[in-house]
Amino acid sequence: MKKYTIYISLVWFVLCLITILVFYKDLDYLRWIDIPTHFVAGIMLGAISFIISRKNIKKTIILSFFIFIAWEFFEIAAAATSEKEFFINIFSEPKSNRIQDVFVDTLGLCSFFLIYRKYQDKRKAKYFLNDVIPK
Repeated sequence: MKKYTIYISLVWFVLCLITILVFYKDLDYLRWIDIPTHFVAGIMLGAISFIISRKNIKKTIILSFFIFIAWEFFEIAAAATSEKEFFINIFSEPKSNRIQDVFVDTLGLCSFFLIYRKYQDKRKAKYFLNDVIPK
């Protein structure tokens, strides 16, 4: 995976955090930011899980799902223990939003595998052509 892809993901994540911190009183207008943030997080966690599991796809999927679900439980626990609303009142969110978050994380994970497969196929084709076509 190219380094610029990771940098773009990190920049997007930081911009989302800055936007939330600046406009935290007007979060009704910023509810849309949750979906792309979960998508980018799915890509990033997929890449990190892929590296940790030493390129084992099955372990990557299991580790990623564990992290996705653990994050949702963290949000519930953070909302339950905070006296004030922490940016968004997470406790009042419907269960369908939790399912949507995990689904969008999974779409990000699938996108990571598609991107990885594309670059992997290009590398194989490049090495194959170098072996077949003499210079």
